[in-house]
Amino acid sequence: MVVAALLAMHFLPALSFEGMELRPVNLLSDVLPEVEDEAVVADVVPEPPKPAKKHFVPYHPKGVVLIEDFAEGKAGGMDHIYEKLLHADHQSSIHIAYFGDSFIEGDIMTCDLREDLQAKYGGQGPGWVDCGGSLSGYRPTVKTNYSGMQEFVVTKKPFNSSLQAISQRYYVASAGAQLKLTGTNYKSHLGEWGRATLFFRSPATQTVSVVKNGGEAESMERGGSAEVQAIVASGKLKSVQFRFPSANSRMQLMGVALDGDYGVSLDNFSMRGSAGFTIADIPATTLREIGKYRPYDLIIVQYGLNAIGGNGSVAQCEAYTKRLKKAVEHLRAAYPESSILIASVSDRVQRSSGGLQPMKGLQRLAVAQRKMAAELGVGFISMVDVMGGPGSMKEFVEKGWAAKDYTHMSFKGGKVVADRFFQSILAGVENYRRANATE
Repeated sequence: MVVAALLAMHFLPALSFEGMELRPVNLLSDVLPEVEDEAVVADVVPEPPKPAKKHFVPYHPKGVVLIEDFAEGKAGGMDHIYEKLLHADHQSSIHIAYFGDSFIEGDIMTCDLREDLQAKYGGQGPGWVDCGGSLSGYRPTVKTNYSGMQEFVVTKKPFNSSLQAISQRYYVASAGAQLKLTGTNYKSHLGEWGRATLFFRSPATQTVSVVKNGGEAESMERGGSAEVQAIVASGKLKSVQFRFPSANSRMQLMGVALDGDYGVSLDNFSMRGSAGFTIADIPATTLREIGKYRPYDLIIVQYGLNAIGGNGSVAQCEAYTKRLKKAVEHLRAAYPESSILIASVSDRVQRSSGGLQPMKGLQRLAVAQRKMAAELGVGFISMVDVMGGPGSMKEFVEKGWAAKDYTHMSFKGGKVVADRFFQSILAGVENYRRANATE
């Protein structure tokens, strides 16, 4: 009966929700040949204009995908992060936020991009770490032990959006709850950090007990406040434990940032199943208050895997980017000086009568995301091109760099993509240097 119902659903007319057409039900999609509507095939996303022509000889190493900058020197473009990286020293800190879906879950890809940046520009630690929950068990960049924590996530109910942190999660601790974070040797710069910053909000005075490297506990007290507060533990830290002897339901824990005293930190804000829209619901005051402690120099936004089907039309892609654009504008308003980089949806393939073929819907989406970046006046990089072009996911799976769902990277594949992405950033820094050297 279930099979018969699913087969019948294939013949239902297209359904839409808030201007976006829902994916059709096709139980036999893996065995039937791929057939596209003629109108969809002919439908092409208009290409935005190219960024202004350079007045110098661009640096473009063979095989490196260049980052496009549509800002023309204005705020929101890549100049801010390029300037910070070009003049990085032992006194400056550089903060990067990477928002994405399950493509980067578990710190896949971002752990290697962080490692590349820290090896070049200095820095320690895995950046932002949640206070527990489902992700803590398989993130190899930090070891997490916790008790007495209840996690609330934007993709599950109940959830109070006014309480969420920048990670779109928040945690309620019971009296006696504890959180211990320990460095790992998974990458070279993860075993030790210079500081651990706990972010929380509490209307009443709270005393937090902090244990550094398994030593004596130190009590730190903060008065009640409606704003985001921070407790900082510093030193050569290999582990840090926070204990909450008097916590109650009115106190919301947000996360802990593990960083070096200088250099690059990269925060992974992944959300499985997200299309990115819910970023617009993070309270602007919360973003700004966290920004006082953690002023982001670069914000990377990469979504789309959960938004468009393999045969998604241009109308669907543009309806999607119209909503995603509001989320990016929300981040931009909170961090007006930050560089913003739109990373397109990654490559995917699907079975057809001709074998495994690139998903045309996602190719259209990547073009629509480039158009969105041009309209916003921010940076853009094609992750399809970084992976090697349309259909490259097939090679990734064959080499063991991606799962056999032809969608998600393994850690090996994530390193390949991260190393290529890093070269794109280096090329951008060099071209920024050349542009300013000729002025």
